Amino acid sequence: MVNDKGRLCHTYSFLGVETYRQVSDEPIPVGDVTLRMLFEADEAKRGTPGTVTLWADDRQIGEGRIDHTVPLAFSTYAGLDVGRDNGGVVDLHYEDRAPYAFTGTVKGVVFDLKPASLEDETVLHHHAAVQAVAAGAAG
Repeated sequence: MVNDKGRLCHTYSFLGVETYRQVSDEPIPVGDVTLRMLFEADEAKRGTPGTVTLWADDRQIGEGRIDHTVPLAFSTYAGLDVGRDNGGVVDLHYEDRAPYAFTGTVKGVVFDLKPASLEDETVLHHHAAVQAVAAGAAG
């Protein structure tokens, strides 16, 4: 989101228990600009912490840490909203302004999930298989 001071903001809510916020050090430039958020995980495993960097075109304008990411699969996700929060807000700091709609123009959105190494993918698939078997045994 872009806050009322023109700064790029990213919020990650860890199951509503912890909230991690990154805000750019400066307002985003006026005009056509490509904004980007990059999450670099510390390890290729579920629940890993990592670093978030915020970018305007090819210049880094902010960064921060996420100490915990969701370590399991869950299905309470309500979908993806671009330019507004149609359901529950991600960040309670702007709950009173929901849906906090962006008034500029979004020309496109790209999600780039970098491929992991074969070894990392194998570890993740093994973990998912173990979880699936465990869930079936419990059900």
